[in-house]
Amino acid sequence: MNSDTDINEIEQLEKQLNAFKDEWNTIQSQKAKKWRIHFFISFILAIGLSLLFADLWWSGIVVIGYFAGSLYTMLRLNAKTSKQINEHQNQLKLARLLRNFEASPYSK
Repeated sequence: MNSDTDINEIEQLEKQLNAFKDEWNTIQSQKAKKWRIHFFISFILAIGLSLLFADLWWSGIVVIGYFAGSLYTMLRLNAKTSKQINEHQNQLKLARLLRNFEASPYSK
């Protein structure tokens, strides 16, 4: 086993994981911004409809329910992905520690 190759592979995996993490955070912030804008517009439209047409009072409740569900889904996905990223980071740390231990004089 070539330890230089393994260390380079570990470093490459760490770089890829960090790049993925940065990209994920960027995408999530864009989704959150878009979600806020859509919620605001939909809520204003629902209030406007319920003020103009009294029979459509339930449209505000529908909008709130829909966006509460979508917020729950976004948060659940974010938590799941964050947990997976942390697990991968811990695995890479463990691999690096094992490589260092194998290279140390105590392992022989």
